[in-house]
Amino acid sequence: MALIVLGAGATRGASFVEENTQGGVCLPPLDGDFFTQLQRISNPKHKATIDNVIKHAVELFGNNFSVTLETMFTTVEHTLRMVKATRGGRRFTASDLEKMRSDLLQAIAAVLEESLTKGDSSRDLQECKYHQRVVNKLTGSDAIISFNYDCLIDDTLKRHGDEKWDARYGYHLPLPMGRDKKSIGERWWNPDTPAVSGESIELLKLHGLVHFSKVNEKLFQLKQRPYTRQKGNLRFEIIPPEWNKHFDEGVFGILWSAARDAIHAAKTIVVIGYSFPVTDLHASALFRVGVPKGKLKNVVVVNPDREARRRTLDVLRHWLSKSTRVLVFDSLKEFSSVDRSLWPG
Repeated sequence: MALIVLGAGATRGASFVEENTQGGVCLPPLDGDFFTQLQRISNPKHKATIDNVIKHAVELFGNNFSVTLETMFTTVEHTLRMVKATRGGRRFTASDLEKMRSDLLQAIAAVLEESLTKGDSSRDLQECKYHQRVVNKLTGSDAIISFNYDCLIDDTLKRHGDEKWDARYGYHLPLPMGRDKKSIGERWWNPDTPAVSGESIELLKLHGLVHFSKVNEKLFQLKQRPYTRQKGNLRFEIIPPEWNKHFDEGVFGILWSAARDAIHAAKTIVVIGYSFPVTDLHASALFRVGVPKGKLKNVVVVNPDREARRRTLDVLRHWLSKSTRVLVFDSLKEFSSVDRSLWPG
């Protein structure tokens, strides 16, 4: 069994990003350039959200600020906790900080809509031929752990995961079990060629569920448009990008437990565009707790950054042996072109 681990670099490495030759266009964000991408949004409907978030950043960090998305979220969250703990704040009220947090969440959705949809009235999702190649090489016994908020891999599985992907089972969450396209989410499920129950690729979205809506405490539905809502704010569940992430609460406890099981079963681990940053201690801990049954047969690291590759191998080092094959690729494009026989599960 092969386990694919996706980070923000996997989406940034998509073929439609590589083929975009226009300068100044909003790209799928990385933690370090989120505010740059936010200010590249061209759709005027997001102007109020963008202006609010930039104003909040200036209030917190001053003019000419240079911060990551995680730093912004962490600062807002801890300032809010401090205001509540000390029963008041002279500069910010709890309601001010809650508004900052809400605006930042909406800004994430706005950047994803701008960078990952076609931009026309349909708001259809862009397709990546590199993701398609990877999905074509997967089998129903493989699993994917995604630390991304976006739905690029979800859309690719729906389009190209014939007989090995079924949204009803693959997300490891309670979804309607009927064959009703509306209740399942037509965009995410192909009822003509679904996987057999128990034989679907698992897709465990450990940081966010932007295209899920909660029917009740025991049932979810999939939304047709993941990043867009006609009126009001978009509602979704994510673990905000802050260092003190609450990964053991609610639905995320289910997903992280399933991820531990997937790591335990893996013979091959492929890490694409994820760098195990020092602030993501929860992710490193997950791979240490997961503990594969034996030594890994194959480890594949897809990342152009040498330091990121080193951190990845450090996390997995205990599960490597002299016979473990370690492969390194600089890009998703390069990795997607190699034969599956190089990284069998």
